[in-house]
Amino acid sequence: MSILPEVSPATYLALPALTIYLLLGWHFCRSRLASSHSKSLLTPTLEQLLLISGLLLHAFALFPPLLWASTLHFGAAEALSLSAFSTLCIYMCGQFFWKMDGLQPPMLGIAAIFLLLSILLPNGHPITYPLSPLSRGHFLLAMFAHGMLLNAAGVAILMRFADQTLHQAKAGSLIRTLPPLMTLEKLMFACVRLGFILLTFALLSGIFFSELVWGHGLVFSHKVILSIAAWLVFGILLWGRFKYGWRGRFAANWTLAGFALLFLGYIGSRFVFEALLHRI
Repeated sequence: MSILPEVSPATYLALPALTIYLLLGWHFCRSRLASSHSKSLLTPTLEQLLLISGLLLHAFALFPPLLWASTLHFGAAEALSLSAFSTLCIYMCGQFFWKMDGLQPPMLGIAAIFLLLSILLPNGHPITYPLSPLSRGHFLLAMFAHGMLLNAAGVAILMRFADQTLHQAKAGSLIRTLPPLMTLEKLMFACVRLGFILLTFALLSGIFFSELVWGHGLVFSHKVILSIAAWLVFGILLWGRFKYGWRGRFAANWTLAGFALLFLGYIGSRFVFEALLHRI
């Protein structure tokens, strides 16, 4: 009998996807952030093709029924993996609308960390209820809202970092490469607006989903309460932006607070239950 832990087929796809993310992150650090301005080894087309290849491998690892399994599992590991996947999908699409030079290393770094954690954590609980368009829509809305707001939080961190080093005599290579603070702020609020809309529909679809599957409306569990609290934080932030012109460090802090609540609402709680308490 083998003493080695069993490796799922999904891991064999997630590992090369993780390798691609790490190699691309190293490539962007070397070609975009290095003080010596090293010559890029990859053309923009090859960069995109590599990222698409990683996302395809990641997608098959996320949705095993597409290849070999008949049952989906969902828990902290799958939520982290799906967050990483949706974050990079949103980043890739966002390149067509915004200047995102300098954002590649942190975005790929966050995605790689989330994917690595998802590989190390145990699989979530099997989904035993019948999958329907409503349930699929609810999950996709929730996770793409999470991915969009994760992008907003990543930009907020870069804004805070750039703001703190803006007046230093010698700014780091990352700060020199990043878009101007005003551009970062516009990008952050664009992500917050879209994420808020997706989160709103995710919460509304969750009410109908709960009614359909369990026969009752939303139960105010810690997940629901924290998700609603995050929705309120982002709603107040957008209202303050419209009404009072909130911006800069203050807006970045609100964005980070909202994302922290959203993260704790599902992924954080599932991590505690599944990885630490070994409960479903």
